[in-house]
Amino acid sequence: MRELVRPVSIVNSGSHDEARERQRRATRHLLLARACLFVCVYVLSAILARKLGASDYGVYGVIISQLLWLELLANAGVSGATCKLIADGRHDPAEVESSARVLLLGSSVLLIGVCWCLAPALANLMRIPNGAVLLRIAIIDLPFAVVYALYEGILYGYRKFGTVALVQVIYGIAKVGGVVALIGLGFSIQGVLVANVISTGAVCAVLSVRYPPTRFRSRCRIAAEISSIAAPMALYLISAQVLLNLDLWSFKILWTGAGEVVGQYVASVNLARILTVIPAVQAGVLFASVAWAVASQEAVDARLHIQEAIRFALVMGGGACAVLSVEASEVLSMLFSSAYAEGHRYLPLQLAGFSLFALLDVFSNSLLAAGRRWVVGSVLVATIPLVWLSNYLLIPWVGPVGAATSLLIGMATATGVTGAMVYRHFGPVVRSSTILRVLVAMAAVGLMGAAIPGREPLVLVKHVLLGGFYLLVLYVSGEITGKDFGLPVRESPGRLPDAF
Repeated sequence: MRELVRPVSIVNSGSHDEARERQRRATRHLLLARACLFVCVYVLSAILARKLGASDYGVYGVIISQLLWLELLANAGVSGATCKLIADGRHDPAEVESSARVLLLGSSVLLIGVCWCLAPALANLMRIPNGAVLLRIAIIDLPFAVVYALYEGILYGYRKFGTVALVQVIYGIAKVGGVVALIGLGFSIQGVLVANVISTGAVCAVLSVRYPPTRFRSRCRIAAEISSIAAPMALYLISAQVLLNLDLWSFKILWTGAGEVVGQYVASVNLARILTVIPAVQAGVLFASVAWAVASQEAVDARLHIQEAIRFALVMGGGACAVLSVEASEVLSMLFSSAYAEGHRYLPLQLAGFSLFALLDVFSNSLLAAGRRWVVGSVLVATIPLVWLSNYLLIPWVGPVGAATSLLIGMATATGVTGAMVYRHFGPVVRSSTILRVLVAMAAVGLMGAAIPGREPLVLVKHVLLGGFYLLVLYVSGEITGKDFGLPVRESPGRLPDAF
């Protein structure tokens, strides 16, 4: 990527206020891009849910969840390690890029071969009709997905957050465009999976034209360093995806009832996944910022970056939980059709689980950037048996509610342990005033939502108003200011953040 290669040096990041403002600005840009991407994802989900029907949509959701996990396995943390090495500035960036490129392409091709052979056995385990063919079509996306992930890692390493935001918008539009093209050709799960592969390949082609790779050569010393950094990061990423999807996989295996219920669970969990916008927006910014601060021995800057990320996660997560829990059946009906309305029974549990995952991601990326690499993944690996056991016990008893409860148990356990580690390493990073104000705003939204009835199609208007009311309560309480939206404000001198 010739246009990106330039000397990188670790310099003083300036004042603490300037560091926080850069983080907020980058987060705003990525939030807008991710909002666009998530709109595309939900347009895509709405089309598929209606065209495929609840049963086939459930099968599609299970296959895509497995594909996302395999893509993380193929990536194996290499893109994150590339970001860290470029940010550190200890090696020639072009050599870091080329070494990472060789590692990723090699691992993805190897993984395709393994998965191709295991597809029939996995299809039988998940009880998916014609599943071997569907899984084999899906895994063709792996090499394109790792190329896309590598480009993101490189751009994050150079802190080109605006370019990352633009690429994410293009990616979302390409996904929707691929599925819309199927409307005139006839819908099937196979066709949707083929469209997914083509759209990812198209985005990679655009990136390759804009930032052409200059070489395909691996330096052994750099490749070894990338691998040493990537291995614990991969352990974290893969374990996190297992925790995020184990409830769905377990439900598909253990549930013996109607297939439509799996589709309803997929619909509700896809709605709850809107909260993954939080780690998606700020994970790269936080990791790169803390890595730079640690390399510069700026401990105060590192703590401020973490505090800002936690504040963002609490505000966004609390708002989404409060707003989406109101008239949940109406929201699901509006997005996916009335066949999915029953998902409202377990949606609040899923929302709480994904909110905790946003905090878990902040804690984990902070520890990874600070060099506590193996600890994070080990915590998540140790949590997986607990989640599997809870799924095994609860799903036969209470069905989808048991699966959602298991998700919440796993996220609460992992978040609590990693949060304690962050406190020990960085000191106080959670402001008690933020927690209190967010809880008050959530309670206010719940009361207003219960007092104002809303039915389709006005339910969307109601939720927009509730979201605005939530932000208003936080603004009045002083938790958010014009500065959070990029507006200049005057701050009182000498005000210290309260934390515990």
